[in-house]
Amino acid sequence: MTNLSRERRNGVLLSYCSIAIRNIAALLLIPFIISHLGVSDYGIYSLVSALAGYLIVLEFGLANTTIRFLSVYKANNDKVKESEFISSIIVIYGALALIVASVGLIVWFKLPDIFYHSMTATEIILLQSAFLVLLVNVVVTLMSNSLTGIISTYQRFRFQKSTEIVVFIGRCISVVVCLKLGLGVLAIVIIDTVTNLLHSLIRFVYIRRHINIQFKARLPDKATLREIFVYSSFIALNVIVNQINWRVDNLIIGTLTNSKTLGVFNIGSQLVFSFIAFASAISNIFTPKIVQMVKQEVSKADLMAQLCTIGRYQMMVLGYVFVVFSVFGELFIHLFVGDEFSEAFWVALIPMVPFMFVLAQTSTNAVLQALNKHKIRSLLLLATAIANIVISIFLVKELGMIGAVWGTAIALFVGELLLVNIYLYRVVQLNMLYFYQELVRYSLPVILVAAIAAYFISNYISSTWLGLVVGCVLTGAVYAVCGYFFSLVPYEREEINRLIFKAKAK
Repeated sequence: MTNLSRERRNGVLLSYCSIAIRNIAALLLIPFIISHLGVSDYGIYSLVSALAGYLIVLEFGLANTTIRFLSVYKANNDKVKESEFISSIIVIYGALALIVASVGLIVWFKLPDIFYHSMTATEIILLQSAFLVLLVNVVVTLMSNSLTGIISTYQRFRFQKSTEIVVFIGRCISVVVCLKLGLGVLAIVIIDTVTNLLHSLIRFVYIRRHINIQFKARLPDKATLREIFVYSSFIALNVIVNQINWRVDNLIIGTLTNSKTLGVFNIGSQLVFSFIAFASAISNIFTPKIVQMVKQEVSKADLMAQLCTIGRYQMMVLGYVFVVFSVFGELFIHLFVGDEFSEAFWVALIPMVPFMFVLAQTSTNAVLQALNKHKIRSLLLLATAIANIVISIFLVKELGMIGAVWGTAIALFVGELLLVNIYLYRVVQLNMLYFYQELVRYSLPVILVAAIAAYFISNYISSTWLGLVVGCVLTGAVYAVCGYFFSLVPYEREEINRLIFKAKAK
């Protein structure tokens, strides 16, 4: 096994280890936070996080741009261009940080006018204070995004994922201590900011010591600036789309309902973000490889084979998560945060259905970016995201927060699964019909059998954490056995058999 293959394998394993740790921590930490803050303050914390997230739009997709350009230069072994690009991107990020800070201060000043109908004066003061701290966090994130791009391009996934795990654990411990001491929302956002800053410093030191790349703070030339701007501007549209689909709902619900409803909605949203993370753990690891395959002009057949393999792996993971949540999700939320948050089940479940397929094909985004054909996709998704705002406002007035969920689900289906796939098939000439045939062929039988088994198991387990764990484990056993025979291709089964025999021999 090559070093890069080992890095990708370890990166995926560490990514899922990180997801497991984050989900276990959420099981323990979120109820703890809610019990110490209350539902309303927790809603304010989720709102200020969403507001800070809006400012990330001003990053203009440069994090993704960094990975794309550096992957190309690395594939061509062009150290001069690599150094010039890093120098340019540092200057650009510095300018963006100043713009974001200025816009953020304007937003901070306008917060009382925006929320005076739905929040008390005390809640608005807390919102403003927390937002000011998270504004610093956003600036730190912007300045460190290029560091993440360098580490991903050089496929140092073991370092990247292991440090993420350590920093996250440190953050959780700090939050618990502060809440135990009687501190509130402001303490949590300060912890988030400080840990982000420390993580950025760790990445910078690692790059200086272990990656042969030069940092020079100098102005970019016009040609480089134009190339970066043209490419990143359409990546930025994707960022805007994601902010609309996943952050604007918080704003709509916060202005049309109240902070308590927003807290319930945020629990469901957190579950969706966890669902996304399961797929991203695989797609993020393979993005540099996909970009390099495109730049090396491999055949469409080889490229499609790689995309199908990644999609199949993602669907295997997502299918299991979807099955256990659809059957045991209501029990989980009851045990997790109580019946007061029961509607969070539907907030999470409804968008999971289209998201399963959207996430399974995320590697096609890397193909579009490598070919510099991501512009139309961005415009298509922007149009559906704007429609999502209009639909969500109308549906929230009629259905409450569930209306926002339906708006997002409709936008995902029309934008990602219809319009984008038509573009991929007709213009980019990726055989998406074949992709979905392979996806359904290897995934659907396993999902259906596991869902039936899970429903049967749910009738015999107790409504306790032990019962929930037993249900998930038994469903997982059924899913694993079916997946072995139906989701894996022959050489993958042979590899698993070899590892089992090797383990037995030891």
